[in-house]
Amino acid sequence: MSLLSDMGIEVVEKGKHKVVLEMELTPEHLEMEKNKVGSINAMLSETAASIGANLNLEQDDSAAITGVNVHNLNSFKLGKLVVEAISVRNGENVQTWQATTHFDKSAIANGLSIVMLKKIQI
Repeated sequence: MSLLSDMGIEVVEKGKHKVVLEMELTPEHLEMEKNKVGSINAMLSETAASIGANLNLEQDDSAAITGVNVHNLNSFKLGKLVVEAISVRNGENVQTWQATTHFDKSAIANGLSIVMLKKIQI
């Protein structure tokens, strides 16, 4: 059981400075979004930032989200949604990532998020 497989999220690119995810929106996803507006933008942004942030840490450390600021700019429709997260600041203990969601082959943003993560030992 994992969020990626359960929600149909594909990792297109992952690196220490950029992570790209894709998700085909289904009628079930749109119903979820109708009931909890912003949940898809938040989920995708947090997931992409977490993947990238953890790539910047040592094996015994993990990145824990300390804050998320999500701006929902446009409504969703059926189609392939893309999130691109880039590292804005990679400090020794805190990382900041900016994530933009948009539909495939569209330059119009559906969401803009800032995700802050803190290094913790596991």
